[in-house]
Amino acid sequence: MDSSMYLYDVPPVLMEKFCKIIDSGDDSLGWRGLASRIVPSWTEVRRTERLEAIGKSPTRELIWAWAQQNKTVGDLVKVLEDMCHYRALQLFSPQETQYSFPNSGPSKSSRDNPSPPQSPAKPQACDHLLRRHRGN
Repeated sequence: MDSSMYLYDVPPVLMEKFCKIIDSGDDSLGWRGLASRIVPSWTEVRRTERLEAIGKSPTRELIWAWAQQNKTVGDLVKVLEDMCHYRALQLFSPQETQYSFPNSGPSKSSRDNPSPPQSPAKPQACDHLLRRHRGN
């Protein structure tokens, strides 16, 4: 996907997948982690919490408001890289630049055609999240 594409031009089906991924994440990989990087004030976070309480997707609300500032797919990719959110990054990354998940088993294609495992784009930046997730 073209990194200069405006977020409001992203196909709705793709944006819906993205919202479901972020909405289902915990604090650092969920909508609050996203909000901490893109929302200008805590007032906006509180407003988003109220929208979530009435059944709206908090991610959709955040992204829509952010997109109105002419943010691009490239801007979102930078935020997701900062969050180390590889699952969401895969939606917006070109097929040749896929992110691998740490400690994941080989995929079907890698079992059929073995090759060295890929490493994330910024492994050093995300090591602290992996250690915290594993409880180390």
